[in-house]
Amino acid sequence: ARPFPALPAPSRPLRPPRAPGSPPFTRSAFVVKKANNAQPNWLRVGLAFGTSAALWALLIKQHHEDVTEYERRKARAHQCRQCS
Repeated sequence: ARPFPALPAPSRPLRPPRAPGSPPFTRSAFVVKKANNAQPNWLRVGLAFGTSAALWALLIKQHHEDVTEYERRKARAHQCRQCS
């Protein structure tokens, strides 16, 4: 008994059969090279750290602007005789 009787059997195998003695994996154009830690790619390292620093600078700048706007609105909304 099949575990899923409602599913039809595939009409062809999911992958073609391989010849006996052939390697289990075929070569691909997209091969990942092993990283050479002795010679880092300084351009990529610089881009990564530079991007991170730029995003942090934008985040801090936006936070400062938001706090300034909050304080401005808070001061404008609160105008009673005892505080002024």
